[in-house]
Amino acid sequence: MRTQCKFIEIEGVGKLKSLEEYDEFIIDEIARHIVEPNPVQLLLELAGKPIAKVMEIASNSKFPIIKEVNTVIMSGVGKALETTIKAATNLCSEKEVIKEYNSRNIDISRIEEIKYLGLEQIDKVADSYDLSNAIFLGLEGALLGVATTLAEGIPFAQLLIPTLVMTDVSSSMVLLSRHVCQIATSYGYSSEKLINLPHILAAMVPINDTSDEGYFAAKVFAVDAIRAGGEYIAKQAAGTFTMDIPALVKLIGYITERLGLQITQKELGLLVPIAGAILNGGVNVAFQQTGHIIAKDYFRLLILENRYGSEEIQQLIYDKTHEKRKKA
Repeated sequence: MRTQCKFIEIEGVGKLKSLEEYDEFIIDEIARHIVEPNPVQLLLELAGKPIAKVMEIASNSKFPIIKEVNTVIMSGVGKALETTIKAATNLCSEKEVIKEYNSRNIDISRIEEIKYLGLEQIDKVADSYDLSNAIFLGLEGALLGVATTLAEGIPFAQLLIPTLVMTDVSSSMVLLSRHVCQIATSYGYSSEKLINLPHILAAMVPINDTSDEGYFAAKVFAVDAIRAGGEYIAKQAAGTFTMDIPALVKLIGYITERLGLQITQKELGLLVPIAGAILNGGVNVAFQQTGHIIAKDYFRLLILENRYGSEEIQQLIYDKTHEKRKKA
């Protein structure tokens, strides 16, 4: 199939370099992801549990122990991010990704070559990892949902709720970290190379909430961390990462706050009697899908910015997003 290209006029920027048809489709898709509710929100709302009501559960609960859930979640997210930093290089193999490309008759020998491929080809490889953890997350979520519902109704068993929530947060974050590393490597940003770590962390930040600043702010923090740390982000000789780079600490704080809010929405779904037991497996799978979309969009935009220019692509995303909000 012959690819169609065209020029896009951007006010205040000028004429954008020839934009491939599929790249234009990506820009439109990312704008839609920003404007529309994420899969976790959609599932909770479809189940008759609007986010606002779910978020009130902790504060209105008759059980004081449940009020500690938010603190438990934020602590769990922060610890999980630190674990990701320490384990990132082992979460995805370059050889595994190269093998996946070669199995699709795409001949590459180094991960760096991926960035020069068409994004339609890259997207297909990234999507091959979409369902890798879905079954485990669904079963784990359903079991914890049942356990939490039972704990709410048994005297003194409420003391177990924070532990159950922490278990769910930890497993969700481990699988999210691995999944994002797979996606990052699929787009040519190998998780085995420590210089890519800030981008991998930033790719976990939700961008589809009340504004479209999530991706752009996360990227700024990531670039600052890369610039500040350079080749010394990790103490490679010792095999450990240094956490005393202010820009990296700032990025982690930003991720914890924003990702923590999304995970809080997911975890509070556990606390709705009966519904929590039924829905949490689906909510966990929806959480994985949300992470997949966010990470894909992050790295697709990085590649588009490298090809067409950061200001040009950001302006296109801004215009498309506001256009869709007006139609909503």
